[in-house]
Amino acid sequence: MRNINIFGRFAFVASVFCFFVIASNGHATEIVKVISPGGIEAWLVEEHSIPLITVQIGFRGGAAIDPKGNAGLANMVSSLLDEGAGDLDSAAFQQQLEDKAIRLGFDARMDRFSGSLMTLTEERDEAFRLLGLALNLPRFDDQPVERIRKQIIVSLRHRLEDPNRIANQTLSEHLFGAHPYGRPVEGTEQSVSQVEVADLRKFVKDRFTKDNLSTVVVGDINAKELEILLDKTFGALIDKGPNADIPEAQIRADGHIQVVEKNIPQSVVAFGHGAVKRDDPDWYAAYVVNYILGGGGFSSRLMHEVREKRGLAYSVGSYLYPYEHAGLFQGHVATANERVAESIKLIRAEIARLQADGPS
Repeated sequence: MRNINIFGRFAFVASVFCFFVIASNGHATEIVKVISPGGIEAWLVEEHSIPLITVQIGFRGGAAIDPKGNAGLANMVSSLLDEGAGDLDSAAFQQQLEDKAIRLGFDARMDRFSGSLMTLTEERDEAFRLLGLALNLPRFDDQPVERIRKQIIVSLRHRLEDPNRIANQTLSEHLFGAHPYGRPVEGTEQSVSQVEVADLRKFVKDRFTKDNLSTVVVGDINAKELEILLDKTFGALIDKGPNADIPEAQIRADGHIQVVEKNIPQSVVAFGHGAVKRDDPDWYAAYVVNYILGGGGFSSRLMHEVREKRGLAYSVGSYLYPYEHAGLFQGHVATANERVAESIKLIRAEIARLQADGPS
């Protein structure tokens, strides 16, 4: 858990850096589809000007498919994959990453489980080997499992007092009800306490399959070299796992306002309702409309009306969140307790104005 977000951002920044290196050299970015002899597919952007390789992998199916009563399972798996694999226990695995300056981390979101790898070219083979061990032969030894479980539970207890987390989770529970999207990705203290090693192993076996896998590689490697590494890293994964049957979410639209009372001087407001999904033909139109409303930072209407004109809040905004089985429009504002009603009234008015008159 300690490295997930750091590593994810680190690898992403490296990928973006490679892109701009290509652009600055006057070359078009060429994305090549690579298929290994074993049938593993990946998308490759070659960039040989720096001795660095970044890898992003994703498996369909994240926290939304956690079994009932086991919410937080996917998140717990993501925190444990670099805590020992194959013949390397937790300390040995971490030491190898450190000695070779390899960045490896995993993350669980609602619909997807992802991993990121960053390595110098000279440590490429070892980096891919460690990634393969983590995916194919994670150890889930008792000591690291209990240590990570305690870390997650401490984090969950802290979040119980975080106004932003409380507001967003309360909104999710109301909008999605009993649907898996209404549960927190991290689970609850009770559900995390109930996760057993057998549950962790079953998640890996069922979800880390070739048909669920997507891979992107950017950096100092060519297609032939990548083909070999793809089979070595992912070739032992089973071809197909069980289907994850998640129903389409029915998002409530009842105009409900719920107040969670806390003894704090500032209120956090989360608001939202159903919206278009990513594959909807109106997605780009909706994206632009939301940019005008609240997604455009200081160029948005909400920022202009709520912050710049009246000074009601430091931050206010909205965004579209496309789940696989639901589309969500969501926004936020934080303001002094005595100004909450005025802020909500203004946000409602701007939404109504945009609905009635459209963009200028």
